[in-house]
Amino acid sequence: MSAEVTVEQVVGAAKLARPDLGVDETAFAVFLSGRPLGGSALQHAGDLALVFACSKGDARALSVLDAEYLSRMADILPSRYRDDAAEVAQVLRVRLLVPDDEGYAKIADFTGKGGLAGWLRVAGVRAALNIKRSTKRETPLDENDALLERAGGDVELDHLKQRYRKEFKEAFAAALAALEPRSRNLLRQHYLDGVPMESMGQLYGVHRLTIVRWMEKARLGLAEETRRELTARLKVDKRELESILRLIESRVEVTLSDVLR
Repeated sequence: MSAEVTVEQVVGAAKLARPDLGVDETAFAVFLSGRPLGGSALQHAGDLALVFACSKGDARALSVLDAEYLSRMADILPSRYRDDAAEVAQVLRVRLLVPDDEGYAKIADFTGKGGLAGWLRVAGVRAALNIKRSTKRETPLDENDALLERAGGDVELDHLKQRYRKEFKEAFAAALAALEPRSRNLLRQHYLDGVPMESMGQLYGVHRLTIVRWMEKARLGLAEETRRELTARLKVDKRELESILRLIESRVEVTLSDVLR
């Protein structure tokens, strides 16, 4: 079992390992004080300092983390996940670096018992598995079904979807496929993966209001395309078709909100 070391020893080792970070030694010592510090903490003191600075949103540390680790996820991940390395890196940027409502960034969970590369490898594999489950690039209808299963309990709309379920699913699938990739990703990340818009702004490197505008464009595009596809697919007389389309249009906010939840 590793011998205990002092906070002062780790702070000193971190200064030698990462002199470029200019970490606040007092604040870093507080960060370390709640952790069990074994001999491995000295070995990985530089990683601990980097993680501490990143958890505080230090721009220099975030740049180092990105250059040395996140931009190199293809080298860090096992070979079978490397095709998704770029997306994994973006997921980790949000998952580990964006603070929660209490200001805590999950990268601070790193304890220094092993190296940061190994820790990120584990986090990256988890992210890659989630991406493969949620994206299902080879079977897009599965994603559509997941969205459809989130439909709410509006009686008229439920009746419409039950009566024309096949046409509705086909129209919705075609509408999703017709969206540009970014719009599809925005809808999936927000409504299926539950990524907050604030975090999505961090992910795409834009202001939250820009994400809101993009999301609105994607949502309206999906609504209009679904309407167009349904018009082509429903085999009903003109009068009934107009009634159905008016119902969809009058409930577009509710429909998309329910379907995409």
